[in-house]
Amino acid sequence: MNNDSKQNVIQFLERCIVYADESIQRKKERGGEDEEISRWQAYRDFTAHASEEISRGELDDWFDSGDEISLELGSEVINLEEMSHQERTRWLSAIISPRPLVLVSTISSNGEPNLAPMSSVSVISNTPPLIGMSLSSNREGRPRDTLLNLKETRKATLAILPSNEKSAQIIEKTATPLPRGESEWSEIEAVTTIEGGVTVPGLAIAAIETTLVECHPLPLGSVAEWVILSVDSIIKPSSSNIEDIESSSILAQIANNLLGGIQSTSWNQKIQDFQSN
Repeated sequence: MNNDSKQNVIQFLERCIVYADESIQRKKERGGEDEEISRWQAYRDFTAHASEEISRGELDDWFDSGDEISLELGSEVINLEEMSHQERTRWLSAIISPRPLVLVSTISSNGEPNLAPMSSVSVISNTPPLIGMSLSSNREGRPRDTLLNLKETRKATLAILPSNEKSAQIIEKTATPLPRGESEWSEIEAVTTIEGGVTVPGLAIAAIETTLVECHPLPLGSVAEWVILSVDSIIKPSSSNIEDIESSSILAQIANNLLGGIQSTSWNQKIQDFQSN
């Protein structure tokens, strides 16, 4: 099923409903158009019903692309040891996806700010609130400035971005490695400073303030370290609530070099007795 096509149809129908409501209101204000209002009301109700059916998944077969794949159609085992780094990265990115893509902001002990995009971020515990993140070295073997700064000051702010072109542009600009001491913040056009002096990109829809708890070198010759961060606070827009955040489309890595969005409204179904860590 093509979730993007489904979501586009839902958004179109919702705009039609808004347009119909506005048209009905205008005709009521003018008066004397009861028959026309009745037609608009029927159109509005039918459109709302169709949108609800699509949102509930009752019409998912309409969006079946016909290219569904399944292991029951046949399988083949691939040996990762025989792959190049690029091949492994592509396969793992395609299978373990989408992964939220966040901008991690840190400051060195000298006060030098750093900003870097990370997709190896996950919630590993809700109580206590802990986040895990893998930070690798570059091709020359130098650890990321994010890791060096974390070890020096133990603080990091994770900015959550919306899935749009502006966010993708920020990710592309901040992903380019810079010499130690140079800041990626110069690539950000709009920034905002919030309570406590924390600076985040202006288009961020939320941010998480964290403190480093532990660092662990990864095994089997990896050049990365696994860092565990405790969540100190969550920063949200003052005009929003948890439902707004849940329904927002969050920037994600959906393939090796492909960005997209995670949106709970593209398809959803409630299940019972599911608890994450």
